[in-house]
Amino acid sequence: MATLTRSSTVDAPVEEVFAYALDIGKFWVWDGVALTAVDVKPGGTGTTARMYTHFLGFHMEGTVEYTEVQPDRSITAQVRFFGENPTWRFSFVPEDGSTTVIATGEWHVGVPVVGDALEGMMVKEHEAGLEAMLGHLKQQVETKVNA
Repeated sequence: MATLTRSSTVDAPVEEVFAYALDIGKFWVWDGVALTAVDVKPGGTGTTARMYTHFLGFHMEGTVEYTEVQPDRSITAQVRFFGENPTWRFSFVPEDGSTTVIATGEWHVGVPVVGDALEGMMVKEHEAGLEAMLGHLKQQVETKVNA
């Protein structure tokens, strides 16, 4: 198993930050990834979207689904692409009117000999995207709160 963890502090109450993250179409913003068929469920669990991207010139399609939601505390999301199925956990920690969002992605590649190397490559491949996603969340929520 390989993990990637990043965090960001958003100058907004946890309720505002969490509400934004519940809308998968707004929150799940990655460079080079398009979302369609966004289906936001009440309470968040079961929210889904189709994902489209390109990797090494190949068109790839997959899904992202919110599999567990604890209001104002956490969102667990499962991504499903051919050969890549990371689980993402987003924790929302209130701190004096601000919110720290902690994001952790986990990859399990059950391939003998090369699995660990592939997992490491997947972590590296997602570092910049995760940082940009958290930066986008911060910018969007702080802009809304300060408007």
